[in-house]
Amino acid sequence: MNIKCPICGKEYVSQDEAMNCAVNHVRLSQEETAKQMQKQSLMLMASQLTMASLATHATARDVVERFGEIYDLLESLNQNPDVATEIERWLKEKDNEKQP
Repeated sequence: MNIKCPICGKEYVSQDEAMNCAVNHVRLSQEETAKQMQKQSLMLMASQLTMASLATHATARDVVERFGEIYDLLESLNQNPDVATEIERWLKEKDNEKQP
């Protein structure tokens, strides 16, 4: 008795083979969904960076550098239980960099 993959209908000799085929379809679908989500995130990020550059009259390089700094801050907050203290420390550090 042949068993069909529930997604593509291909026939297999064993249930394990059919399930492996189905799992591969699901994995490919998840990979495609992840790629689409990443593309949407990148488009949103590009839009936000463009708006920031236009609104502040800063160069694209300056905006991207600032974005990188803020992204690094957010990454560090991910592992830090005291978010308020970490943000305060980061702001003081940025203020000190501005002073000669």
